Amino acid sequence: MKTKKMAIFILAALMLFSLAACSENTKDPAKETDTKHATEPKIVEVTPSEVEAAVAKALGDGYLCTVDIPEEEMMMSMMADIDMSKVSSYVGKQALVTALNMDTVIVLNCKDDYAEEAVKILNENYSRTVDYIRQYPFGVAKVEGARLYRTGETVMFILAGASYDGDDAEKAAELAAAEYRKIDGAIKALIGTLPENLASVSKS
Repeated sequence: MKTKKMAIFILAALMLFSLAACSENTKDPAKETDTKHATEPKIVEVTPSEVEAAVAKALGDGYLCTVDIPEEEMMMSMMADIDMSKVSSYVGKQALVTALNMDTVIVLNCKDDYAEEAVKILNENYSRTVDYIRQYPFGVAKVEGARLYRTGETVMFILAGASYDGDDAEKAAELAAAEYRKIDGAIKALIGTLPENLASVSKS
């Protein structure tokens, strides 16, 4: 009788151990999916007009991009070489007097996986703009601080902010940095994160 009770006890213990092992090895697919999505960056789709409006609101009176870039002038702007057949919608804005202010806002909603190529083209055009502005003693800090962001198939080039009226390069740099902080805040609020700035500036 004693041996029988012992056997039953051992059998019960083995069953409990087996159940515990099974529960540890069983994975909840739903939890796995939730964890996977939690680690992946969320891509928020925004329209070009939403981005431009957010930047304009953040800068207030310092926003100088009040003129649409005319189609006939695209080849002379930062949008030169962009294949517009691969762009579903866009905003292209510049300052009224581009000779005095090189402020430009370009937002492209790309299609056919064109965003990466658009970033490359905008960077090439931006590099030429930087080389040009470095020849003159005005607006250098603002131009060099430009933002080039990408979220999904949306590409944003933003060279904007209040202009410093003076010869103090340090103060000009401080103003430009303050204006770009406003822009960064607006983009982060709009899409929930601040993408990496892809604007590439060579050393002067």
